[in-house]
Amino acid sequence: MKPALHPLEDDRLRELRRYGILDSDKEREFDELVEIASEICEAPVSVINFIDDSRQWFKAEVGLGVRSTPLETSLCGHAILQGDYVEIPDTLDDARMADNPLCTGDPGFRFYAGSVLKGANGLPLGTLCVLDHKPRELSEHQRRVLRVLSRHIMRELDLRLALDQEQTLRREVDLRVKNSLASIGALLSMKARRETDLAVRRALVDASGRIRSLSALHAELHELDGNDLIGLKSLFKRIETDLQQLLPEGIDLAIDVNDDRVGPKLANSLVLIVNEFIANSAKHAFGSGHGSITVDIGVSSGRLTLVCRDDGTAGVAEAERAATGKGLGTRIIQSIASTMGVMPQWKASGIGMELRMAGTIASTAS
Repeated sequence: MKPALHPLEDDRLRELRRYGILDSDKEREFDELVEIASEICEAPVSVINFIDDSRQWFKAEVGLGVRSTPLETSLCGHAILQGDYVEIPDTLDDARMADNPLCTGDPGFRFYAGSVLKGANGLPLGTLCVLDHKPRELSEHQRRVLRVLSRHIMRELDLRLALDQEQTLRREVDLRVKNSLASIGALLSMKARRETDLAVRRALVDASGRIRSLSALHAELHELDGNDLIGLKSLFKRIETDLQQLLPEGIDLAIDVNDDRVGPKLANSLVLIVNEFIANSAKHAFGSGHGSITVDIGVSSGRLTLVCRDDGTAGVAEAERAATGKGLGTRIIQSIASTMGVMPQWKASGIGMELRMAGTIASTAS
């Protein structure tokens, strides 16, 4: 007898598809559960199955050797209509299965016990079941194990679904933040170009630079797609392009980075330090003349080297002022460097300022 449709079949199928389990690859953790069920229940066949619209699909199986069977011959298709747990001591004594070729064949399935797998809305999706070729019954202990294992299966699927929904939401939030940062940076740049007050213009340019650097870091994080390491070369290429557009005409910027990958925390620290150095150089080093700013970054085997230079007019007094952290930008750099466990070194002799940081960091993935 072909299984009847569930009274809420459309809702049931919609819930099943929401879990995204159908046609997924075999996984050891599910294989182990059917192995345990088979061993504890002393049954030659055990399966985790889901009832689709025209088939019975197996996520894991022991003793069956196939991934799906037609719905017409499904024993579990009947079981999901009956309750939380179904046990049939002899299938040939059950009118629903007495003519089923899976039961009447040789050897046929004469015994069935299944614990129903239910979705978050309470609708049945499939079963964890065991089958035998001879009539029999399970002990209370075996029934309890089957029920516990079925609840474990659904907890795992619910957890995966929750994580997938969280990642989808995070990607949407990330995209909105990315777009917002880009809009704010562009707006500040536009206002800076129109501002006639030099001090206000510099403040707007500085703010825009910070926003664009943050936007570049966020964009790099947004594109990781689960990878927890950031490519420094790609990140600073974005930053170099954005900052060059904000620097006064006649000031060139070149950032050279090895292609190591680091964690978001270290990447963020490097972005902030480089951004502060470039902003300070643009405001104080060149006056109204031409010049250049260079940045060299290397991270390898837990060792960091960062060198920022400009060819402006800074001398010994400016280097001493930077070393004592009297300016806001240099205080920010010192604060960030201290969290990284390295000491910033400032040097100037009238032909420009140099910031050098070198040392061992906790981890390139930190």
